[in-house]
Amino acid sequence: MANSLHRLNSLSSHDNFKLSCDIIHSKLVSPEKSFIDSILSYNNFEQPEIILPNGQQFCWYFAIGSMTNPISLYLRGITSITSYPAKCLDYKIVFRGHAGIADIEICPGAEFDGVVHLVPSEQMTHLDQIECFYHRIMIKCIDYQDQSHIAYAYQIKVNNQPISLPRERYLDVIIKGCEYYKVRPEYINRLINEQSVIPRKKPENFQLFTDFPSDVYYSIEALQKHDGRDPSLPLWICINGKILEYTGLPPNDHPDYDFQRSYYTFLESKLGGREVTNIIAKTLYEPLYKLPLNDEDICEEHRAQIEDYYYNTLSSSEHQTYWKSIGRLHPLNKLS
Repeated sequence: MANSLHRLNSLSSHDNFKLSCDIIHSKLVSPEKSFIDSILSYNNFEQPEIILPNGQQFCWYFAIGSMTNPISLYLRGITSITSYPAKCLDYKIVFRGHAGIADIEICPGAEFDGVVHLVPSEQMTHLDQIECFYHRIMIKCIDYQDQSHIAYAYQIKVNNQPISLPRERYLDVIIKGCEYYKVRPEYINRLINEQSVIPRKKPENFQLFTDFPSDVYYSIEALQKHDGRDPSLPLWICINGKILEYTGLPPNDHPDYDFQRSYYTFLESKLGGREVTNIIAKTLYEPLYKLPLNDEDICEEHRAQIEDYYYNTLSSSEHQTYWKSIGRLHPLNKLS
């Protein structure tokens, strides 16, 4: 059982976060101030969008979770035109579900901090697809110069997800991002000193998938066929060379149906029929490890950490009856 009093150790990932920031800075070109100013000249603080005379559109997006972090933005193909720290009014941040993901909940008179990004509208549409467990809403935020602004934020779709603890990795991602974008120290300190977390596991305690036939191997071609597009074939995903099969959705009237439907849709569109280790290394960015430069640039400990994450996720009460281990990816197939 997780220690409910455990707090984040944000220093352990400091060096690799800085190294990862250096990597993305070497790959990105910051927009010119004149370009930013030309867009902002059409800004309306009462609208979450900016529409230029040529029809080009941009959206103000208030990030509360991993998207406060510049590494997460980079890994998801989001390029902010400009960003600034701000407070969200009349809401509070909560963490929900087995994974302890961030959500916002109406709470008149409350406030919490995040990071506002101005992004092209097509990237906001891309975010809608990424944040498939959420729906987009409009919120009122206020910057540190007391200028209010309407922006978009994401709120979890399924409203019966229980309040839970965030994982230490996830809170570390949020806090590193808040520090990077100069969110006020009192809010950061509140997250560090008051928000309990599920602690990171030590490598010697990682759990791996072992309940599968040791002599059954599948080719990459067989894996790719089980991507969810053929209704006659079950959905497969491969984690660190180990293949898992989705056993099927529950009946429509089952209490798990809405959540499992959302989860299945996400897996089918993003991970189905693929070896997902390298994908997850970027999707579930872990500041303890430097940003992978290519598919091979992931150490064995990081691979095992990703497998442990999915082992615990798919063994939870929300998922354990819906997955089974069926074999391994043939060793001659390169992970990708």
